[in-house]
Amino acid sequence: MYGLARNCLLRHLPAEPTAIQDARVSQHVQPPQIPFLPAPTTMQGTTLTFLNHTVDYPYGIHWYDPAQTKLWRYNLHYMPYLQQSGATRKAQRAWMYAWVRGNPDPQGEGWAPFPTSLRLVNWFKVWWTDGYSEKDAPLLASAYAQARHLRRWVEHHLQGNHLFENLKALFWAGCTFQSTEAARWQRWAARHMLRQLHEQILADGGHYERSPMYHAQIIEGCLDLLNIQAAWMGLYPALATLLVSKTSQMLAWLETMSHPDGEIALCNDAAFHVAPAPTLLLDYGRRLGCSWSTPGCYTHLEASGYVVLRSRGHYMVIDIGPLGPDYQPAHGHCDLFSFEWSLASRRLICNTGVYAYQDRVMRPYVRATAAHNTVRIDGAEQSELWKEFRVARRAYPEMTSVDVGSDGTLRVVGQHHGYRRLVGQPVHRREFEFRHGNLVLLDTVTGNGTHVIEAFLHFHPAVTVQVISPQAYKLTLAKRLIGCISYKHWQEASLAQGWYCPEFGKRESNTVLRLVATVQLPFTGCIMLNLNAALLSVAE
Repeated sequence: MYGLARNCLLRHLPAEPTAIQDARVSQHVQPPQIPFLPAPTTMQGTTLTFLNHTVDYPYGIHWYDPAQTKLWRYNLHYMPYLQQSGATRKAQRAWMYAWVRGNPDPQGEGWAPFPTSLRLVNWFKVWWTDGYSEKDAPLLASAYAQARHLRRWVEHHLQGNHLFENLKALFWAGCTFQSTEAARWQRWAARHMLRQLHEQILADGGHYERSPMYHAQIIEGCLDLLNIQAAWMGLYPALATLLVSKTSQMLAWLETMSHPDGEIALCNDAAFHVAPAPTLLLDYGRRLGCSWSTPGCYTHLEASGYVVLRSRGHYMVIDIGPLGPDYQPAHGHCDLFSFEWSLASRRLICNTGVYAYQDRVMRPYVRATAAHNTVRIDGAEQSELWKEFRVARRAYPEMTSVDVGSDGTLRVVGQHHGYRRLVGQPVHRREFEFRHGNLVLLDTVTGNGTHVIEAFLHFHPAVTVQVISPQAYKLTLAKRLIGCISYKHWQEASLAQGWYCPEFGKRESNTVLRLVATVQLPFTGCIMLNLNAALLSVAE
């Protein structure tokens, strides 16, 4: 409520000027220790591609194009193409001047705090990498005005990755400009970054929104600040120390949550090619002096709520954690007790991913319980989702345990109360037991009355699922048998077409196995999956 009231008041105050004359650049602006990472985006002449959607503007960029989604336009205003490989100094300045000319109104979408934060950092990277000249004076004046505007509109009400990006941009503005006001931005941002690093980065190194994609974006921002720390570490030694420690933890978390194919696990709102690839971030961190331990065979990221297995060519990530922070669940999905499974470098069982934020069909689809490898009761969602980023009553994990036996068997158990709001107050309990390529899933639902219990398994588009008996299926990859699935106590089984969305704007048809039982509680269903490690060469 504070944020909403504050913003309402600010809208009635006079707008700040859109350019500040004589914006002086700090003497500390110098090339970074190592090159910044290139942006995972493309712009060729007048043609731009974001979120797998290409638009051509032969007569000049339409910064407020109503034909595009808000997220696509936001990406346009982020200006990541300034950092794309091969971008020339001349092209960078031309794009920056185009933004200044096309965005004179500080109440326009391009001046919103989040795109302003990301755009400022991309502008700063241009100057820190290549220097500046007298011809850049109008751009520097605009950047100063944008930073002043951002300080006025910091997104305290949203928290999460938005607030972190605001603070990072203001801190960097304080490093870039030389003025009493810029020094205040820097001091204020440094103080709040200390608090946010403690709050947003959990004890196991995970970002508290529990999205590997946003986690990776936060890592890049932290590494960028370490890359220019010669300009500020003398003033803020406590921040420098904390940033090194937290970033190393975050890199360890990212490596743990990355599949053997080198990409992130698709947990919550997560998609490839939004943040730099994990391999690039890990290398970036090592070159900046960060160090961390290599993930072992079994890792329990207890604070984040993930269990990760790496054993004999198998990789599995199991979600036994909460949807996200209670006050910012925007990027959470109904994926409690879901899992992903890779064999060698091939994904076989997957979460759905995320297709778009402003899509009335696909946004609810990818967030739903049925879009994940877990259980649904009476057609209800684990957590009540509404609009693009809202969550009402939500599921919380209870009585979770993780155990590794002397023979290497991994056993993960947990239950949640997300369905207690239904008649009969059903409770779902799931037990994972994995050993040498064999996974047993025991789903127990307790409570009262008769209920429809459904379990879902989503397969990668490359996997073919075929019936071999009334209660068994075989899995093939490249026309070679790689495993089988059988079940007990479930009354019906069927194969359906679903969607796999590993990137924004990209969806591929895949196979979904749906098991159903309409029963009087209590009920226990068993699913047995075997992926043969002897067939690793097929998966590779």
